[in-house]
Amino acid sequence: MKVKRNRNEYNSFDIDLIQDEKMLSIYQTGADINLSCRYQDYRKISNISFNIPDNQGEIYSVFNKLYTNIISGNIFGEDESLQSVQEKIQSEKNTSWYRSLVQNNVITLLCDAYPIQYPNVLKIAKKKEEIVLTFDKVDGGFPKDPYSISIHVRQSGSRIYEFCIPFKTLFLQLQTVENEKEETKSLTKKL
Repeated sequence: MKVKRNRNEYNSFDIDLIQDEKMLSIYQTGADINLSCRYQDYRKISNISFNIPDNQGEIYSVFNKLYTNIISGNIFGEDESLQSVQEKIQSEKNTSWYRSLVQNNVITLLCDAYPIQYPNVLKIAKKKEEIVLTFDKVDGGFPKDPYSISIHVRQSGSRIYEFCIPFKTLFLQLQTVENEKEETKSLTKKL
């Protein structure tokens, strides 16, 4: 997987994750780290999956941390051995935000930028040793780009309240991820 970073107007990097012919973009849309995640294609799409296998090193690690922290309810990534943290986690798991976001170990994120009746949807699941991001476009309400599916996570006014924090942490961690080193193959001649 190739990581492409482009400096943006907020003094951070917009991130493109490129794998085969698929590209996932994660970028900042406001000074308070409002985020957008977009899958774009050259053909019309209504849904698509983007897989991040465990052999992708740091990229897999930060997405796995996002998944684990949200599923566990430990959205601040605190030391779970502490009793106070356990109580906070239990409290988070009892919120309507958690229950609307997590079902059957799948994270279902509704886009904050569209009306609740017609939001684009991002599902994040862990299957074997890969993280699977599934983007679904929900048509209706008003026209949407036929060649991309965007998900927006707001800092304030988000449908998932403070569960937006792990997504912001993911974005900040991706700022320093380098391209994975490609294996070099040597050719040997048989004599």
